[in-house]
Amino acid sequence: MGDPCSYDYRAFAKRHDDDIAMLPCTLWEPVCGDERANNGVPFFYFYEVVFKSVGVRLPFSRFERELLTEINAAPAQLYPNSWAFVKAFDILFGFLECAPSVDIFLHFFEVKRQRNNLWVTLSNVPGRVLLTPFQHSFIGWKGKFFKVCCSDLVPSAMDGFPLYWVRETRALKSRPLKRLPLNDQVACKILAGAGGFDAAALISLEYNAEALEKYICTRDYLKTSHPSPLLAFCMTNLVVSSPCLSPLTQVRR
Repeated sequence: MGDPCSYDYRAFAKRHDDDIAMLPCTLWEPVCGDERANNGVPFFYFYEVVFKSVGVRLPFSRFERELLTEINAAPAQLYPNSWAFVKAFDILFGFLECAPSVDIFLHFFEVKRQRNNLWVTLSNVPGRVLLTPFQHSFIGWKGKFFKVCCSDLVPSAMDGFPLYWVRETRALKSRPLKRLPLNDQVACKILAGAGGFDAAALISLEYNAEALEKYICTRDYLKTSHPSPLLAFCMTNLVVSSPCLSPLTQVRR
């Protein structure tokens, strides 16, 4: 249930008012509500911790929207650590100047339903760890959430993904390598060789391009003495995503 007394939604909303409109929740408002909780105006719920600790920004990137649609889940149905996997994956591909792929992501992660299908977790596939968990546990986060509405400046912020709690989320096994497109297969093999990235490190270094490059390119597969195999491959075979890239990519260009 929402607890507006436990956090300052006004201060948070003020910092983001150029992109989104934030509304408080009532004390006993459930996070699984729908448009009736906002007089018919479209919105979605989102947890404070995902903004403040994980660093997810709005509006969502194309990759984030496509992933939510693929797993058929509203933004509030993903656990914070699951959002951290999504965010770190986005940062990694942003550094490589490549569009993050839902197919590649779901090769490394499985989608599991929790608590009677209410919440959804993304888990590493055993023996195929691309990203380590952001944090072992989060405390007291379920009672701290907002309503997010689109502002006049970003009218499309509500488009392309489920807004409200979905009862039938999809539990998905990882996608077998042989069923992926050839280009994705090659990218997955290179990422697997360079894997084991610390999700917390990637997120903390998002706006420090030099430190992020040093961290990523210490891997044998991603040395800076020459263009990395993944970067060279992706630049010639995958679609480059400019609007969805992290700001660090703009620094590197």
